[in-house]
Amino acid sequence: MEETYEIKGADRLEALRNFLGSLFETDNIGSILVPVQNETTHTIMPTLVSDPAVLAMADPFAPCFPLNGAKLVSNLTKRPGDKTMAVVLRPCELRALVELVKIKQARMDHLITISFDCPGAYSNKVFNRLPDRQEGHTLGFLKKRLESGFQYHDQDQDKNEISLTTACSICTSPFPENADICITLVDQPADTLGLFATTDRGRELLMGRTSSVKSLPETRDESIKAVLDQRKDAGKKVFEVLKSKTATLEKLGSYLSVCVNCYNCRVACPVCFCRECVFNTDVFDYEPFQYATWAKNKGSLRMPMDTVFFHVTRMIHMGLSCVGCGQCSNACPNDIPLAELFVSVGKEAQKGFEYGAGKDLDEPFPLSIFFENEFQDVTGI
Repeated sequence: MEETYEIKGADRLEALRNFLGSLFETDNIGSILVPVQNETTHTIMPTLVSDPAVLAMADPFAPCFPLNGAKLVSNLTKRPGDKTMAVVLRPCELRALVELVKIKQARMDHLITISFDCPGAYSNKVFNRLPDRQEGHTLGFLKKRLESGFQYHDQDQDKNEISLTTACSICTSPFPENADICITLVDQPADTLGLFATTDRGRELLMGRTSSVKSLPETRDESIKAVLDQRKDAGKKVFEVLKSKTATLEKLGSYLSVCVNCYNCRVACPVCFCRECVFNTDVFDYEPFQYATWAKNKGSLRMPMDTVFFHVTRMIHMGLSCVGCGQCSNACPNDIPLAELFVSVGKEAQKGFEYGAGKDLDEPFPLSIFFENEFQDVTGI
């Protein structure tokens, strides 16, 4: 069994803050990127903290996921720094970071990654409408999620409960696997965090900063399996409904019919990495007479144009790197369920290449390597 180091506090949040604060006692860690709650508005945003006192409002367990932090880490690691930075990321954020590192848009040197058993989150719109977003809400939310075994909750069965985002409800990778330091919440006491390391630098940080060492709970593997089995079943139902709605190009057009080409989904996607998008170039800057001609030839012309083409291009572009974070849906002003669409395409694309996006930093990106005998059923060779 993996060795677990323990941190205690009045509750899980205090235990986490105690641990993060202890990291500043090292000579080489100069800052920590972690979600922090605003004392006035109670909104929660990733914050680069250099003053340990600010950690009193650190709140990564909250059901709030305003953006995927992998892009922020990319910006912060373009150049090597003098000090090491620690980053607290959800598992999907960490997987996105791994994908960015593979395409040379982020660096892992001078970086300590910390992740945790993810309880999921509400959509931005739902979270921002909550009447009580203070710290007590986070602890209450976390308690409910742990008591339910991180199971999917269908709001249709209980109108008094708030549903997680669909992306969180069907996520089959909510547990950290490749962080330097992993925080366990499942099957842990309410005042205790379990921490284990998967790298040598993670082990070095944990040694001497925790109260005791023991094995992970024997029930953890069984609990994780139950969560994943339930999520897979939930995902199958979601994808079956999705397939009925998008099986043809005409149906896909209807599914995307309220898209306004705002490109929010592209901006929010952590693995959509082009420095210049072709949809922002002269390629799609048509002359007025062209619109009139197309409208005359077809009888009508849906405006704005190229919405389906845009989304299909994105599917091709980032399907192999999709980590299922759901930020595309979170960012859509018209509430198009984009996450279901992109997760479905991503799963199929990755399955075809036997690739797990963000699972392993040492696993080559599929299109960067070639095997002599691959895809013979497709090529006919």
